[in-house]
Amino acid sequence: MYSPKFIITPQLNNQIAQIEKFKQVVETSRIIPEQEISLRYRSMLESVHSSTSIEGNPLSPQQVQDVIIGRKIRAIDQAVIEVENYKKALDWFEQRVETKKKLSAQDAFKLHSMVVDRLLPAKKIGQIRPGQIYIIDEIGDQDIIQYTGPNPSKVKSLLDNLFFWIKNKGKELHPVLLAGILHYEFVSIHPFSDGNGRVTRLLTKLLLSLNHYDFKGVLVLDNYYAQDRLAYYQALSLGRTYSQRNKADLTPWLEYFVGGVVIEAEALAEEFSVISLKEGEVRVKLSKEEISILSFVKHFGQISLAEARDMVKGTDRTVQRRLKKLVVDGFLEQQDQARRAYYKLKS
Repeated sequence: MYSPKFIITPQLNNQIAQIEKFKQVVETSRIIPEQEISLRYRSMLESVHSSTSIEGNPLSPQQVQDVIIGRKIRAIDQAVIEVENYKKALDWFEQRVETKKKLSAQDAFKLHSMVVDRLLPAKKIGQIRPGQIYIIDEIGDQDIIQYTGPNPSKVKSLLDNLFFWIKNKGKELHPVLLAGILHYEFVSIHPFSDGNGRVTRLLTKLLLSLNHYDFKGVLVLDNYYAQDRLAYYQALSLGRTYSQRNKADLTPWLEYFVGGVVIEAEALAEEFSVISLKEGEVRVKLSKEEISILSFVKHFGQISLAEARDMVKGTDRTVQRRLKKLVVDGFLEQQDQARRAYYKLKS
């Protein structure tokens, strides 16, 4: 029977308290529907790009967007298909969450069938891998085995044990801790011939959504992993074999994972605070481009005309008009003048 080993440290307790605070900010924020739709669209693009890039997909954020809206791009077929498949899996999320059914192994197989569609032979799609699996790094001129998964004959029982534990014992844990444990154990089992990382991240997202910790559907943990892939892989590497990982203390991984939720949740809370309507305030409609500009300023402290132009792909006059509107509406304030002008959040 699956029984993860970990300690709920003061650091984890503090991180969870922060998450609850940020969750409250997001859930009580009053934003117009257009804004929420724009935020969901942006989070979808970020999730697709970040999660596929972790596995080596070379497409840029702009290329990912082009693929999703149906534009033809110059890229290898596999890269395009990976993006299309991941978007298809995210589209499935909404109807799955509405069922309110508990997470199960069938969700993993369903996600895998979408993620690797047209990328693997039919007999390997949505099926447990038939052979042993190794994670190999090329160091110098040598291939070094960094991880060996469990024997394929044990995979089904390991998955059954994991989802049984989630349903029966895991309900006693905070949902974010539960999601972290699922992430670690599922990717350690490595049940499929390919696509394990993408399915793991999608399952983690699904579990958080089913437990109402998706921050109005805009939480994107994939950004956190993609920003430092080495740190992500190192945090997961608590053993070179499944047996070692199964016996390992998960506390360091959980502190890394929950820390990522804190970082992304705090950024969202700040953003929702910026665009939230105050009591008695007239509703101001913001376009997707304007929300993108505010998001950039929130993350980097300020934005120049050139940076805004690169983001929204418009002429100087069009971009200046957008920036001026954000100033007039009380979101930004202009610093300096003319060509040296830049914009910061209004204090």
